Amino acid sequence: MISNTEIENALELCGKLMELHGENTFKSKSYHNAAFQISKVGTALQDMTDAEIANIPGIGQSMIDKIHSLLKTGTLPVLTELLHKTPEGVIQLMHIKGLGPKKVATIWKELGIESIGELEYACRENRLTLLKGFGAKTQKSVLDSIEFIKLSAGKVHYAVIEKDALEFEAHLKSIFPENQTGITGSFRRRDIIIDRLDYITDMPIQTAIERLSTSFACEKINDTLIQISGLMIPTFLTCCTPSTFIATLFQTTGSPEFIHQFDSIDYSKHYPDEAEIFQAAGLRFLIPEMRNGSYELQWLKNYANDKPIDTPDIKGIIHAHSTWSDGIHSIEEMALYCMQSGWEYLIISDHSASAFYAQGLKTDRVIAQHKEIDALNHKLAPFKIFKSIESDILIDGSLDYPDEILERFDCIIASVHSTLNMDLDKATNRLLRAIENPFTTILGHPTGRLLLSRSGYPIDTKKIIDACARNKVVIELNANPWRLDIDWSWIYEAMDRGVQIAINPDAHSVAGIHDIHYGTLAARKGGLIKKFLFNNLNVNEMTAYLEKRKSAIFKK
Repeated sequence: MISNTEIENALELCGKLMELHGENTFKSKSYHNAAFQISKVGTALQDMTDAEIANIPGIGQSMIDKIHSLLKTGTLPVLTELLHKTPEGVIQLMHIKGLGPKKVATIWKELGIESIGELEYACRENRLTLLKGFGAKTQKSVLDSIEFIKLSAGKVHYAVIEKDALEFEAHLKSIFPENQTGITGSFRRRDIIIDRLDYITDMPIQTAIERLSTSFACEKINDTLIQISGLMIPTFLTCCTPSTFIATLFQTTGSPEFIHQFDSIDYSKHYPDEAEIFQAAGLRFLIPEMRNGSYELQWLKNYANDKPIDTPDIKGIIHAHSTWSDGIHSIEEMALYCMQSGWEYLIISDHSASAFYAQGLKTDRVIAQHKEIDALNHKLAPFKIFKSIESDILIDGSLDYPDEILERFDCIIASVHSTLNMDLDKATNRLLRAIENPFTTILGHPTGRLLLSRSGYPIDTKKIIDACARNKVVIELNANPWRLDIDWSWIYEAMDRGVQIAINPDAHSVAGIHDIHYGTLAARKGGLIKKFLFNNLNVNEMTAYLEKRKSAIFKK
């Protein structure tokens, strides 16, 4: 069955190819709009009636027919025709940041470029600047984007591979029932980007190959390693003896930098569990997520009586969007789902006025939304909905509401969503001014990155953390698996400066709330402890905290 995401991508590509070939602008926009609206639908289109699909804004009968074609055949005739007359390399050019269909059309038709490699060569020959509408800045941006694409090749988000990786682990255990078998490597460390899967079993390599080959193509790499074909990314199985299983699991889990710190360990010995290996090194046990070879030994020293947070430590959901801006579900639907899932509160944070593309709230709508929240709080008590907003940080670092509107909210999440091409000094100063705004409670997704798609804007992260410490501003770890921003590697530094971290799903639907899972994994990699987890506060503690912070603003 074709998914909503696949339908969305097909319609979006159709719109882009129409633009590329100079077709009717109105038609191409209708495809872009349909793709955008489908991205907000929480129910599988396959399970919806025509009448229900027709209720999606911007979806008329003509678009319903195209959706039916995709659902029934997995194809769309108009898209097939467009793809037939477009070189594959030209389609790839549209993945480059800053190159929309019209610019790609110019590059293709005027320079005859039909691949990313040809485009890179042209940029290095300074030929892109010869085109109308292109300059040295655009050319450099294109080169930077190409380099990013090359570095990201063959990698996937942890969230994309998680289900397949765990299912294959279960499959291995089913065909090796009498053996110790499990997942290891970067997946066991819960790295946010994965480029290979690694498994381990205490079975002779030839026996393992015989059992695997009934359902997978596999190749012996050396005396202990098998490569398995047929999964999304390169997959390997390490074979060892029963007596060395724990030692091999330990060695294959940690990064090379981490394992280097254990050179004195005798891996030929039998260890009953990994804790024994840490004990042999004179250290307390470290969870697999934290075996990255960076801050861990210092963490063990400074937080000797603590352990990394886990999902039950999160008492409420911060940063969620509703139908008031670009969310799929109403505030009540989001709140009821949070209640049913065991959380104590919801800090609803729709988009602010500047986010016109996301139906950001103008002043009159802020007031109307707050009336709805008041009514819902009366209805749903003791569950509480806090009044928040994701306020855009403008180019000069100011927030996009006057103080008399900002003071109406319980909590302000300040985030950058536009003008992402500033240099380091300007981008840093922009955030510093927002942090210094007394109304800012949380700094949202600090770098604006989209993993494997867009590198974050350059900022001096240490300066940002120091400013948050001075101004008692919380830093968001945006749990969307395409963001996971702030990066986990900065969490130790933030804790060292006394800065709290909020693990926020940035949910645009009830399903999106579950992204808290990926944020928690990233926080555990960074060694976040409860003391520094902002949403470890229960509903009464959160109410008291926000009221105290707000009253301090008016005392100044």
